[in-house]
Amino acid sequence: MTKTEFQTAIDNYQRMSSRIKTLSYESLVKETSEQQEARIKHLLKPENYLEFFEHYYGINSGLALADAPSAKFHLSSYLEVFYNPFIKQQRRWFRGAAKSIHSNVGNVSHLKENDQLFFGLIIGKTSEHGKLLLSDLQLHLESNERYIKDFGMQMQYGSWADGQFETLDNRFFMSLGLNQPFRGLRNGANRPDFASMDDLEDRKQAKNIELTKENVQKLTGDLGKAGQKQRFRQIMANNYIVKNGIIDGYAEKYKKSKNLSIHTVNLCDKDFNPSWDERYTKEECIAIVEDTDYHTSQREDFNNPVEEGKRIKEEWIRFKKTDPDQIHNGLISFWDLSYSSEGDYKAGAVVSIDKGRAHVLRIFNQQTDRPDAMNQHYVWQKEFNEKGMSIISYYDATASQKIVYEPDWLVACEENNAVDIPIDDHASGDKHDKIDATLTSTFKRGLITFDESLKDTPDMDKALEHILAFEKGCKSPDDILDVLEQCVRKGRVLFGYSQKDENKGKPVMGKKERNSLSKSRKGRKRRA
Repeated sequence: MTKTEFQTAIDNYQRMSSRIKTLSYESLVKETSEQQEARIKHLLKPENYLEFFEHYYGINSGLALADAPSAKFHLSSYLEVFYNPFIKQQRRWFRGAAKSIHSNVGNVSHLKENDQLFFGLIIGKTSEHGKLLLSDLQLHLESNERYIKDFGMQMQYGSWADGQFETLDNRFFMSLGLNQPFRGLRNGANRPDFASMDDLEDRKQAKNIELTKENVQKLTGDLGKAGQKQRFRQIMANNYIVKNGIIDGYAEKYKKSKNLSIHTVNLCDKDFNPSWDERYTKEECIAIVEDTDYHTSQREDFNNPVEEGKRIKEEWIRFKKTDPDQIHNGLISFWDLSYSSEGDYKAGAVVSIDKGRAHVLRIFNQQTDRPDAMNQHYVWQKEFNEKGMSIISYYDATASQKIVYEPDWLVACEENNAVDIPIDDHASGDKHDKIDATLTSTFKRGLITFDESLKDTPDMDKALEHILAFEKGCKSPDDILDVLEQCVRKGRVLFGYSQKDENKGKPVMGKKERNSLSKSRKGRKRRA
């Protein structure tokens, strides 16, 4: 933040402070001390949090912080926070769900007046961002006459502009940026007992794996161990906009903790019924979605961090339910292995080819040891053999790789009491050219689908990341794409396709049947 920008922020704060003071004062109502005491006691009950928020900050307070009553999810999420002093709550709420004002002002002040908060920490993406978030809280503690009437003058010393301040009841508030150190946080005898991590996720930074690991470690290690012994509530307010970023890393680190709570709220359901119906109508939800490009809307409105495919588009990915009793006419399997568990992904798939269409039934996409992948091959083989179906199987190997892989395949075959190993095969030519030529059109024309049971599995999620990141010359993993390309291309050769009417003129895969054409030519020759 430049000096000019900083001065602008201070000027804006002063204007907002004056405005809040005027509006909140004008909205004060006369009441006896007994009435005031009873009202405050009522508002401080956790189940009445929405009334508390509305009285001091909401649409009926005379202030401009809200344009609609709060939603039910604002209450349910806060009740979790209030009753669990060690909660680690991720608020994956859609853009426009009032994450910041509830997390940094409403929740903070309600906890404070219930003697549940003595050292509040607000963390922004940068130190400047953190200070601006802290300013929202100070605005009301310093200028909100409704709040001051009920809880007295608040400010003692310090300022949001310096990144910290203390109130007259000895509550300390501090802001930090994700780029600042978190160790050794203390104010007298108090360590942080509340932390709001607001809008920390960054799609560009998430692509930097080392930086993301470092940031997650700061939040779970440096910050996680910096809290007060009696309580340390942590809220991460950020909609889910990117995979393998801070949100995923934080959840992964705490996945075994009983205190982790992931609270997801989308803009609306699939029928456009709003989650916050006090603020949005169904028609407004439709307008918001239709006025935004697909990928942005999925990320910002529906917590679905899809990326726009560089060659293969996300909207081309189709899932289809498979009848468990279905007999598949043609099954093909292909494996792409690597030399080390730290190298490329081991990838494999079982694909059904039927009437010219490829349907992926099983998928494997992991950084693991070769025996794990090979054993999975025989698990699939046994599964389909028990249904009376056989799989034609291949694995990618040059002549030198075959020498390495074949002994491992023979060991896996013996250990799984099987009778054969996949056929070694290695296609010449540029792998990316083949993938691009075969898979791009196959996905675009809807000639490949995935079994619905694969959706949201770790292997499928990784496969989608790699598929959508693919482009010629890309450095992202392409092993699963090689597997699918091989299955589709070999499936065309082995199983052909059908020219029956049910294709309805849609593109199909395979060799064209020439019987009817040959007969018509012979007929013309005879007539001649």
